[in-house]
Amino acid sequence: MKKKVLVLLVVAILAVAPAMAASTRGSSSDGSFGIGLNLGTNTGIGMKFGMGKFDILANVGLANFNIGANGFNMAGDVAVSYEVYDIQIKGPHHMPVTVGLGATMGFRFADQFGFDLSIVVPVGLEYQIPDLPLSFYLRLAPGIRLFENSNFNINFGFAAYIGALWVFE
Repeated sequence: MKKKVLVLLVVAILAVAPAMAASTRGSSSDGSFGIGLNLGTNTGIGMKFGMGKFDILANVGLANFNIGANGFNMAGDVAVSYEVYDIQIKGPHHMPVTVGLGATMGFRFADQFGFDLSIVVPVGLEYQIPDLPLSFYLRLAPGIRLFENSNFNINFGFAAYIGALWVFE
C-alpha cells in the first residue's frame, strides 16, 4: 500500500511540474466564457472560464453513459488549466497544449447511494477556429482515485474527454 501511494505521488508530481514551471497563462482570453458539449468519461455540459493567467474547466453530466434499471450515475469535475506549449500550424491556426490539476466526483443514484472522488491531471489539446467562436478540445486526465463507491480506496484513476465549446469573449 505504501509503495502504491508513493508511486502515485511521484506520477502526480512529474505530471504537474511542467505546468508549474511554464509561464502561467491560460489558452483563453481573460474574461471569456465557453459552453458546449462534453463527451467521454463525463458526458454532458462542458464549460471553460478564461481567467487570464489560467483557465477554469468544468463539466457536469452522466458518468460513463450509465443509465439503467438500477439507477444512474452523475459526474462532475473541475480543474485549473495552464497553457504549456502552442503548436503553430499555418497562418492564424494553432493548437495550445494545456496541463492542469483538478478533481472529479461521481454520484450513484440507485438502491444504494455511492460517490467517487479522484484528483486528476488533465493534459489537453485545443483548437479554436479563427474568426468563429467555436473551440474543440481533447483531454486525457490520469490521476489518483481516493474514494470509490463511498469507500476510501487509493487507486489509479483516469478520465478522458472530447468536446466543443461556443466561446463568448
